[in-house]
Amino acid sequence: MPSPSTLAAFSVASLLLILLPGPAMLFLVARGVAGGPRVGALSALGIEAATAVYVIATALGLTAVLAASTTAFTIVRYAGATYLVYLGVRTLRDRTDPHAPVVAPALPSTWHSWRQGFLVGIGNPKVALFFLAFFPQFIHPEAGPVWSQVLVLGAVTIAIGTVLDVSYGVFGGLVRSRLARRGGHGPRRGRMAVGLTYIGLGGLTAATGQRAA
Repeated sequence: MPSPSTLAAFSVASLLLILLPGPAMLFLVARGVAGGPRVGALSALGIEAATAVYVIATALGLTAVLAASTTAFTIVRYAGATYLVYLGVRTLRDRTDPHAPVVAPALPSTWHSWRQGFLVGIGNPKVALFFLAFFPQFIHPEAGPVWSQVLVLGAVTIAIGTVLDVSYGVFGGLVRSRLARRGGHGPRRGRMAVGLTYIGLGGLTAATGQRAA
């Protein structure tokens, strides 16, 4: 079990890193704009569930295998990028009446929203690389088994990430409400912005992901 001082330092470092704007933040804001605060929040929970999978995999040593395998890393990365592009194309092809008071005709189900967030999160293997690089700085042999320390540090990361990610999703929902109140071409432009954001994130994921040395 990490010491209180280690946990405090880790929490501050994690908060600062998670606060940095990144693809997950843009995705969750886009999800909120597309479906409202509830959809954004559920998508955030899906992303954090995927993060939990990577935490457990790190504790078991599986993320080191992923990072060391060029083929496995590339497959996961391109699968995630393809899914984001698919979401973008589907959003752009949506023929919903632009003057309707919502961006989409119906809110996705709870499972659908959570699943989309999970698939995007699990399709980002750079999370595994981040854990492999970040966690060892706060792990001490005298504090107990490495796997247990990884799980504790991972739980802290997930707790902080959940609060921030849900906030991003809800913020996107507030933007959606404002677009709906404006009427006119606001919803259509919002839908186009969401679709292009997804496609842009897919391209960024495919272009920038690199395997650890």
